[in-house]
Amino acid sequence: MPAYAIQRWQSEAAPTKLPDEVVQIIESCSDSTVLGQQKLKAFLLEHGIQSISEMDYPLRQAYQNHLLYDQKIRDTGRYILLYDRIKQAYIREQVKSLKGRFDCEWRLEEKVLFLPYHHDEKIAMEFDTVRHRPNMVWDFTRDCSWKLKEQIFTTLNAVIEKFNEPRRREQRLSGLQSLYDFCIESGVQDIEAMDIQQEQAFERYLTEHTSSESRKQQLLPSLSFCRKSVFLQSKEINWNATVWYLERLHLPQHRTNPSGSLESISFKEITMPENRRYAQEFMKYQLGVTGQAVSTITTRYILIRHFLTAQSEKHRNVCHCTAETIEGYLNELQERKIIAKTFNEYLSGLALFFRFLTVRGYMKKMPFQPEYYQQKVIPQHHDRSVSPEACMEMLECIHLLPEHLRCMYLHLWCLGLRISEVCTLKGDAYYRQGEDAWIQVYQIKMKHYKRIPISDGLHKIMQVYIKRHNIKPDEYLFTNTKGGAYHSATFRQQMIKFCQEQNIEGGEYLFKSHDYRHTVATHLYDNGVSLQGVRDYLGHDYEEMTQQYIDYIPRKIAKESTEFFKKPGNSLAACLKKGGKNDR
Repeated sequence: MPAYAIQRWQSEAAPTKLPDEVVQIIESCSDSTVLGQQKLKAFLLEHGIQSISEMDYPLRQAYQNHLLYDQKIRDTGRYILLYDRIKQAYIREQVKSLKGRFDCEWRLEEKVLFLPYHHDEKIAMEFDTVRHRPNMVWDFTRDCSWKLKEQIFTTLNAVIEKFNEPRRREQRLSGLQSLYDFCIESGVQDIEAMDIQQEQAFERYLTEHTSSESRKQQLLPSLSFCRKSVFLQSKEINWNATVWYLERLHLPQHRTNPSGSLESISFKEITMPENRRYAQEFMKYQLGVTGQAVSTITTRYILIRHFLTAQSEKHRNVCHCTAETIEGYLNELQERKIIAKTFNEYLSGLALFFRFLTVRGYMKKMPFQPEYYQQKVIPQHHDRSVSPEACMEMLECIHLLPEHLRCMYLHLWCLGLRISEVCTLKGDAYYRQGEDAWIQVYQIKMKHYKRIPISDGLHKIMQVYIKRHNIKPDEYLFTNTKGGAYHSATFRQQMIKFCQEQNIEGGEYLFKSHDYRHTVATHLYDNGVSLQGVRDYLGHDYEEMTQQYIDYIPRKIAKESTEFFKKPGNSLAACLKKGGKNDR
């Protein structure tokens, strides 16, 4: 029985009998007995009910109490079933007309909603077997903000629409109900405005009100689902929300990475409202005006957020930061012994953010000079090429992989593509020009297409794959469960697991997709392709970028050294003769 009070209906002038229409509907119900019909008719008459439309959930509860306490009936189930069947039959009849459909349609009002009384018969029947569970009842008469009720109602409908599997649906409904209770008890008026501290408080609430840790973990995702549902379905973008979902922002495709896992931007970690507002305004500008890739913007923002979070924990408004404050923060970064490149990224992010605050008039001038703290970056090359032994082991067991993973791996090994490029390949990527086979690849990072030759073997394999799966020219070759581009993170996890299972290099090999790009680049260079040629093949704008992919100087020296000592008279033995000179 729900926690809220059930009020009885009292009529000043009680009617002497029920309307014939009500009596007919009750007596026509097949799921009833004569005794059950008599008890229900007597109850409805006592409460002055003149129409089935007045039979709502609070009256249902009053009837159940009447059976328990007045009639002394312990097993009330069959009597309550009659009540439900009559109400459901009435709704089914009403929705046949336009006016009836409008009257029965669910809308947010100050009343109690009961899921088995849903206006959609299919949905109502899905809940019929579990109608006695507490998560079937949604009380929108409770004392809280209307905004909170709107958010809960929106999410409730989203749960009903999205989750068909009973177990997942039950978890989301129960989690949402717990969230509703928590917000009312804690005074939360707006779920979209919840920060990390309130989120942690909700987690503690679940710990106290659930039977186990596993049950808590089942209910906890309801908060993020609620946030997302409300943000996506709002009439206007809520820029004050503590979490933004990129799907709602409708950003141009060329600025996003379909294969990436980035779905949202979080501000909830910034607990000080003023600092959070500055961050939101900054990100709104970055996303709306700059035209930069979302990945670039968000990577920079995460570094800025680290600073804002630290200042918020000290209850310090960033607009009041001094040079000493900034220097103290930068000294803390240096104590963490982060590399110069990462340090400079923190520095440039802070500088960009404070320039934004200055231009907007929140600060009079920059509190520090970033050039003063800039660290020198010494270029280092790391040989990331995959060993020939590892490649051979992979090829020997590649047949054990699912077809889509096999094809994706071949694009790495043969062509050295970025994994984001592989994940976003479409059905029209392959073509022939004369006797040569080619592939057209959209470079998400560079924001333009490149065309490179491919082997006949790879071309034939992909033509078979496209035909077998009936892939259209504008469709992704490799898709996730939702039909979008395959996620690069998913591919990496699956390949790491596969390499471990197959004991590649004795179990020591850690799969990294980008290493194959280094491998292909180094192979091309070692076999006589110029640095410019390698650059064009990889699709780089500058040779400096290409130089990071090939260990060109040491390998070149080693190769020339080998060729030198192969010549007669240039052996090491000859140079070790007396005097250290070669006798000629």
